[in-house]
Amino acid sequence: MKSIYSSASKIVFILMALATIAGMFYGIVDAKDFMILASMAFSFYFANKGETGQPFAGK
Repeated sequence: MKSIYSSASKIVFILMALATIAGMFYGIVDAKDFMILASMAFSFYFANKGETGQPFAGK
């Protein structure tokens, strides 16, 4: 849990996921848009290698 608070990319990833889920819950975001946003966020997070010298590849 401590590594989540020290990583900006993890915080942004979690906040984007929560905002998208809240938008879908309130009817602002459609299910098809949710899938597009979620796949873009996941592909960016897992494709970004970060710095290899850092623990968890800088993520």
